[in-house]
Amino acid sequence: MVLGPAHVLVLDLPTLPTAPTGVLTWLAVFADPWPGAMVVWRSADGSSFERLAIAEAPAVVGETLDDLPAGPLWRWDRASRVRVKLYGGALSSAADLAVLNGRNAVAMRNADGAWEMLQFGEAELVAAGTYELSHLLRGQAGSEGAMGSPLIAGAPFVLLDAQVLSGRPMMLRIVAGERDHGDPSAVQIAVTPQATALKPLAPVHLSARRSGAGVTISWIRRTRIDGDSWDAGEVPLGEESQAYDVDILDGGDVVRTLTANGPSILYAAADELADFGSAQMSLNIRVAQISATVGRGFAAEATLNL
Repeated sequence: MVLGPAHVLVLDLPTLPTAPTGVLTWLAVFADPWPGAMVVWRSADGSSFERLAIAEAPAVVGETLDDLPAGPLWRWDRASRVRVKLYGGALSSAADLAVLNGRNAVAMRNADGAWEMLQFGEAELVAAGTYELSHLLRGQAGSEGAMGSPLIAGAPFVLLDAQVLSGRPMMLRIVAGERDHGDPSAVQIAVTPQATALKPLAPVHLSARRSGAGVTISWIRRTRIDGDSWDAGEVPLGEESQAYDVDILDGGDVVRTLTANGPSILYAAADELADFGSAQMSLNIRVAQISATVGRGFAAEATLNL
């Protein structure tokens, strides 16, 4: 069989509920014709290689055909639709409960290279290999910062199913299983794992309340690990300890950074007077949880009326 290079996408994603511990990088491998299996070889020095993983079946990959505007977070987006052209494979609709339990998760890459993870409930076949997706959940698994405004047509698309491989790669070669990593049909890519999967997720529900002592700023933390249970009263911490940076902003400038070891902090009246000269009617703030490993996580920013 005459084989050409495989189509390989490297995905830098937040921590996924199904991911093994410590996974920083995901690979989607597609080839047409599919040679039976594709082997991923890894090398630390570029000369000696070891087997890292085997793709037994092709990943479902493609590209978007429409601009996809930014949508609501953490609730169904019933207005947006996007057509996706697949290079192979198929998509199918799923009931709401199945989607909420993890079905139909996909990743789309924006123009900056960041991957938004989203889910869809409806998949309608509208042309050969082309589906219109709707009934969406946007910015899943903490990827809301990667949501394009809009996501431009032509964005790479990957179905996040069992065919997407996980690992901690460096230099990789992907080739048909019966061929050596030195075969001319091998695809070689150099991958530098990013810290996306290790970053704490952005806090939510930022609020502020003024008192005689100053302004108490509070929020609700999120977790990147084991946070999907509906039964838990509080999600697991997911980090070594609670720590947050709270930036007080004047326009785009940081005038003060407060540190907190819990989900609230007092912005003292004397500090507000020193920063702005008077009590403010509203505050623009940015809150990020701190990881002992990678520092600041994804930040939430809001203008809060007082």
